[in-house]
Amino acid sequence: MPYLGDILIDVIEDEDLDESSSTTDHALEDGEQITDHIENNPIVLNISGVIIDPSDEKLLKLREYRQKGEILNYNYRSRLETVLITSFKPKKNKDIKDGYTFTMTLKQVRMAKAPNVIRVSVPVKKQVKAVTKAGKKTVRKSVNKTPVKKVTSKPKTKTPSGGLGSNADRVMI
Repeated sequence: MPYLGDILIDVIEDEDLDESSSTTDHALEDGEQITDHIENNPIVLNISGVIIDPSDEKLLKLREYRQKGEILNYNYRSRLETVLITSFKPKKNKDIKDGYTFTMTLKQVRMAKAPNVIRVSVPVKKQVKAVTKAGKKTVRKSVNKTPVKKVTSKPKTKTPSGGLGSNADRVMI
């Protein structure tokens, strides 16, 4: 008996299962292609069948599952867990009393797991220095307490030979 979640589907006429993968291809200098990665795409299942539903209870529930994104299990020839209804097309006509034919697309989803969170009961100490006066700071020159002596040399005078020399080199004439 085919079930989608808790809904009994009376007749499944067709199941079309699509399993595919995507690859990453790169061209080489000599013109060849290499593939270095493969990623599995979600499994997609297209089904068609008949549901007998005089009160439209199943129809309303299937619409609600699709609109709310309810995660379901499909159990028949192709058994799939964690599927969503991505498309649901019921068709009522004169051939089926108190029911309808339908086509539906189911897509398998992979659920991410939430990381474990560890709570610390001991308060964590801050490891940063507190902010002090901020802004422009001026640098003061330090004043030396002992005065600096300037060293001067004795003035240079001309010597009789025409060169420069000190006072000791000067000759009186």
